[in-house]
Amino acid sequence: MKTTNKNKKLYIIILAFVLITIVVYAFPFRKIEAPVVKNVEEVKNVISTALEENKIGSPSLSPELKYKIVSRSVVVPEDIKNKTKAILLTIDDGPSSHTKEMIEILNKHNAKAIFFINGMHAKDYPSIIEDTYKEGFAVGNHTWDHLNLRKATDEKIIEQEINKNTDLITKLTGSKPRFFRAPYGDSNPHVRKLVKDAGMIFMDWSGTALDWEKSTIEKDVFVGNVMRNIHNGSIILIHEHPWSVANLDALLIDIESKGYTYVDPKDIIE
Repeated sequence: MKTTNKNKKLYIIILAFVLITIVVYAFPFRKIEAPVVKNVEEVKNVISTALEENKIGSPSLSPELKYKIVSRSVVVPEDIKNKTKAILLTIDDGPSSHTKEMIEILNKHNAKAIFFINGMHAKDYPSIIEDTYKEGFAVGNHTWDHLNLRKATDEKIIEQEINKNTDLITKLTGSKPRFFRAPYGDSNPHVRKLVKDAGMIFMDWSGTALDWEKSTIEKDVFVGNVMRNIHNGSIILIHEHPWSVANLDALLIDIESKGYTYVDPKDIIE
């Protein structure tokens, strides 16, 4: 009986040894581990790429943060349950020597904006357009020469004003502009159709600093012009004037004190 038990134990030990040997040689641990590490690195790269694309000029991955432009002058959340008080900042007539300072102020407040640029200024500040886009701001089409499109009678000139600026923005940023604003806010059905056919969102405004008036050099006047009519969904218009830059920080402080946040243009859908 004892001999039989010993034989059984010996048999079990030998069988266990054989099984371990088969596992070790048939499935080497190093070969099992290497693909796992590789897959983790691939996942990290995919996530990193997605985050980077989301940061610069691509639509947000968060569906609850989507917005639409209504009546060309109001920004509203796609989800009606979204009760966030938000406004959209837009800055016209760049690029200029003031663009970088405006971006610094906006970044200080974690605020995004659309910079509507004119191609005629780009020859003096081409790198600023690239930098604006890389900083996460939208670069919009404001025509090449700031031409009053409603008064223009030559359709070819109108198309050239729009398309030439689109080509420039695309060349400098690597992305076609998504937004268009007509100079002086003047347009007509033909212009709006051209813009729509080009895949851009036509945008006016619902609040402005009136900073083409010299009285807005005064901070209280500049800020007051905006805050007097501000409301949830306001699209605010300012320009790249020296006094606009000087008063921008005060304006953003006042906007935030009223509980407003800033819509990121990348979260605007058609």
